[in-house]
Amino acid sequence: MRARDARRRSHTSQSTPAHVLLVPVHRLPPLPALPRASIRAPFPVIAVVAPVVGAVVIGLLTGSPFVLVFALLSPLIAIATTLDARRVARRTRRDEAARFERECGAYEVAIVRAHAGERAEADARHPVLVSSSSPDLRQSVRLGTGPAMSGIAPDEFLLPGDSVDEERLRDLLARARQHASLPVLVPRGTVYVRGTGMAAEALIRRLEHEPGMSVVCLGSNEHAGPEAVVVHVLSATRADVSVSGGKTVAVRPELLSRQQLAAVRAHRSAVEATTPPNSVGWRAMREAIASAGDDRRVWAGVPVGLDGSGPVLLDLEREGPHALVGGTTGSGKSEFLRALALGWAADRSPSELHLLFVDFKGGATFAGLTELPHTVGLVTDLDPLVAERALLSLRAELRRRERVLVDAGLRDVTQRPGVLARLVVLVDEFQALIDTFPELHAPFADLSARGRSLGVHLVLCTQNPAGAVRDAVAANCAVRIAFRLTTSAGSGFIGTAGRELMASPPGRAMIVTADETRAVQIATVDDDDIAAVRRRWAGARAGASPWLLPLPTVLSAAALEVALQESRESKSGRAALGDDGAHATPMIDSATPRHNDPGLPPLVFGLLDDPVEQRRIAAEWHPARHGTLAVVGASRSGRSTALAALVVASQRVGVPTVVLPGSVTEAWALLEQSAEQPVKGGLLVADDLELLIADADELAPELLVRWDAAVRSLRRVGGAAVAAIGSASAARSLLGARFESRLLLRCIDANDHHLAGAPRGLFDRSAPAGRGWWADRQVQVVESPVAVLVPTPCPAPDWLPPEGRDVVVVTRRTAAVAAALRAAHPELRVVIDLASEPAAGVVPAAAVALAPRVLVADPEAWQAAWSLFSAARRASPVVMAHADPVDVRTMLGHRAMPPPLDEVKGDVWVVEPGEPVRRRRWSVLAAG
Repeated sequence: MRARDARRRSHTSQSTPAHVLLVPVHRLPPLPALPRASIRAPFPVIAVVAPVVGAVVIGLLTGSPFVLVFALLSPLIAIATTLDARRVARRTRRDEAARFERECGAYEVAIVRAHAGERAEADARHPVLVSSSSPDLRQSVRLGTGPAMSGIAPDEFLLPGDSVDEERLRDLLARARQHASLPVLVPRGTVYVRGTGMAAEALIRRLEHEPGMSVVCLGSNEHAGPEAVVVHVLSATRADVSVSGGKTVAVRPELLSRQQLAAVRAHRSAVEATTPPNSVGWRAMREAIASAGDDRRVWAGVPVGLDGSGPVLLDLEREGPHALVGGTTGSGKSEFLRALALGWAADRSPSELHLLFVDFKGGATFAGLTELPHTVGLVTDLDPLVAERALLSLRAELRRRERVLVDAGLRDVTQRPGVLARLVVLVDEFQALIDTFPELHAPFADLSARGRSLGVHLVLCTQNPAGAVRDAVAANCAVRIAFRLTTSAGSGFIGTAGRELMASPPGRAMIVTADETRAVQIATVDDDDIAAVRRRWAGARAGASPWLLPLPTVLSAAALEVALQESRESKSGRAALGDDGAHATPMIDSATPRHNDPGLPPLVFGLLDDPVEQRRIAAEWHPARHGTLAVVGASRSGRSTALAALVVASQRVGVPTVVLPGSVTEAWALLEQSAEQPVKGGLLVADDLELLIADADELAPELLVRWDAAVRSLRRVGGAAVAAIGSASAARSLLGARFESRLLLRCIDANDHHLAGAPRGLFDRSAPAGRGWWADRQVQVVESPVAVLVPTPCPAPDWLPPEGRDVVVVTRRTAAVAAALRAAHPELRVVIDLASEPAAGVVPAAAVALAPRVLVADPEAWQAAWSLFSAARRASPVVMAHADPVDVRTMLGHRAMPPPLDEVKGDVWVVEPGEPVRRRRWSVLAAG
């Protein structure tokens, strides 16, 4: 290669194959349908012959020759029908041919228009010479135009025939596929040019003028490498481009004269002042501000990047108050938020500026910035409970700011700088935030509407602002920052100015305000930049959070009293300002209850979180208003603690408490007693009610009937009931309409959480014991000693055989029961042989002086001696020991379910003459 022929202007040495631009435009519709073939109707032979045969048969039967006249009509009708069908077929062929010709002509026009649009789109994306002085070096360079496959062709379909119409469709398809003139592109780098004459020189001059291009001239016998891009200039209208693999593309070169190149150079020089660089660091931007020597520019706005003339300042206080940021993934939206936050914090103290970060991409966007003393919170999608609580608290922050302005006699924060710190809420991925919490549309609309006068600014970042941000919010976002967007999204966001960003480098943005539109290269922030700002404000006091801290994981009784006292004081302050908090849950003093409703007073069992009002209030259960309460939760979720808290609260206000025993036998008896003789104004408490029901087995329905009866009786006399129940899925039939209110603690999983009635999507597997939901708000139950849940005993009354009367014993263990009675009651005559006893009502004279009898036998033996059993039960008690409920129904005829027994302790069923079945304890029959 001769040195005098080598010309280089190299900015990059990477070489890739040349390619033709394929523009993603809409495809053409399917090709016109072929003319529909007309079916030639055959002559109806059968329709002619059948009437003739019929007429001949009728004539022979009737003997009338006139019938044969009707046979002549069928040939005439058949001939007329055939002629008419052929006439219709000819007309259909003419109409189909005209339709096909008309649609083919329209399709040819559509091909021309589609190709023109495709070429216009390609010219817009890849002009002959870029106007910017610092283009994106990743983009290819346009050599000229040439035939190429079009992207607007319709899908191919099979045309098996070779008719004229099918050839016409094949020709249309071929014309649609082949574009006569699309841009031919080569990558920036080294291009080898072979050729002589003015055309080759003009092409070399044009390529040398392109940044990032290196041109090498080849002699006629010189060759480049196999991967090189070689352009062989044949004439002013023809050049061959050889690409990798030996493929050659025919190109019509696009050449510029010396005068045109000079005009382009002049235009580039004119726009250099407003063309941003391709990248800029945050420190370099700050140095540019310092070199300007005008500190007032900093206070006039926040520096976010550079354009061709210097630093660009964004002033939300004057131009905002809010900003809307849009751009595709990787275009630089998150970096803009970092630059804006750090730029604002660099020149404002934590007492003047508070930063609240909302990152629904996991929290990585604001890494490092959260350590600044200006930061008052970071909300991420990793903890939806905290996210919803924090964002709902912003409304309360607005009300607090309003009260501060009212106290100061101001209408706006600008009237007295320093009365309130500016609060900037920076949201990354606003679309994901709203998809997770649709109810936050209203709070953000409220923030955007009232933020200006209260010193609150929103910076909302999303990929498609036009589709994600509602008009109520977007209308107050006067500043628009657009990064690289799709054509439709960009036009809907900032109009035609968005086209300039379609091929822009990362970090390039268009800032649109009411006064101007500027192209800016956003500064990039690194850890050293953040550390420098953090060192500057190292001694400053950090800003206060705009919301209350989350509920404590452990709430002691003393801490509850302190929190309630603070809440009362805050309530008094709001009442002085005209806000009496009437919408809040009523609070009571634990020592001196205040209530006007009948029945039990409200019972405070914990602390309720109210982020909307930015306060904590008493979590109370008002039995007269809320009804029967179910405490639902998984194991170790704090169910027993919640019951203990209610018991402690009831004891402090003098409410008698009845705790249901864990034994089915005693629970049954206590419920029957409560149904018959309820404690006036008492509280019935049941821990692990679902386990008690499960232990009851086949008696579970009857036990629930007695629970319902006891609750009804209690509520009639001003009492109430509360029960702790396991998972909602396991106790679904138990819950039902039996409990009007629920305290929902931590559930087994998300499905059980939703089934229990808690807000969907807010399940927290790591929630501490006692954390739950009450009145659609989070609650922490106060720690209380579970020892107060002492079951109320309900043992069976002791029973002894009556003096002077016989006793009838029905048992399945005749020998064991008889032996126990003989040992315990030697004064009684225990009889197991019923056959030796006298018949009903007959007592021998010799037996009058003997001791009373205890007649012991199994049900079968008693049925065999039924007359004796019938006579004895009229005057003597019947004791059923170690028997089954079916024996009660069989022997005594009682249909009601007898109470369950604890046979280990000697429980038996005793039926006195004319009385119902009762549970009694005959201690001598207890298990040894």
